Amino acid sequence: MSATESTAKPPTILERIYVQRQKDVEAAKSTPGTRPEELDAYLEMGLAPPLIPLVSRLKRNPSTATPSPSLSLMAEIKRASPSKGDIAPFVNPARQALVYAQAGASVISVLTEPTWFKGSLLDMRLARAAIDALPDRPAVLRKEFIFSEYQIAEARLWGADTVLLIVAMLEQDLLRMLYTYAVGLGMEPLVEVNNAQEMARALEIGAKVVGVNNRNLHTFSVDLGTTSGLVDMVRERDVVLCALSGIQGPEDVKAYKEQGVNAVLVGESLMRAGDTKVFIKELLAWPDA
Repeated sequence: MSATESTAKPPTILERIYVQRQKDVEAAKSTPGTRPEELDAYLEMGLAPPLIPLVSRLKRNPSTATPSPSLSLMAEIKRASPSKGDIAPFVNPARQALVYAQAGASVISVLTEPTWFKGSLLDMRLARAAIDALPDRPAVLRKEFIFSEYQIAEARLWGADTVLLIVAMLEQDLLRMLYTYAVGLGMEPLVEVNNAQEMARALEIGAKVVGVNNRNLHTFSVDLGTTSGLVDMVRERDVVLCALSGIQGPEDVKAYKEQGVNAVLVGESLMRAGDTKVFIKELLAWPDA
């Protein structure tokens, strides 16, 4: 073993996921029926389901008509994670999405990464189908490690209203290109950041919805203060600020509300809740329906 090999750092979890997803996407691109030119043709034929706008939907929740509105909820369907292993591997994504929608979620986030999170595009499609006929349905987010326009086209065709763009895994030119492509399809992305430098990059491309991930994707450690430390960077801007990861109880939400955060994304706590609707109402301090 050379000196370089012995001192080289092992790949982080994010880097390992990125490498695997590149292989997965290349396989999909070469499969008859899901080649890039075929997805483009389906989009040109208008076969993607109708969209709803993310920004305005995030600004509505069961408390918005009250004197002191609470935060909006981005409720996540998550079968597993790299840090926790199996969470709810056999969840029915359609039923879970319906529960979230009926409880007042503004967004339903669906993990579609198959290896570490055990998700799929079918999970997202079924979640969308379950809530499609509801009045003022939640927006559907494809929660994924996106690095190509192909994945955004997939998301649009399979029923997503928005996609996640992770600043930490994208060079600025690619981030800008993917953002522009998504907006061109009618989808305002959720742009994820973890520090001030990444926040500046998100604002530079004109992101209207920014999520601060309290979980460092390289180490998967969680610090709820990560969001708090970046609030001032968007305080005077027309940006919907979301706190992602690690939110477990009403005290977390209350603190974020006082700081000016607009929404929280919650996954594991919802997946493990005994009574999901009651948990959501208490977490967000929403009024009775």
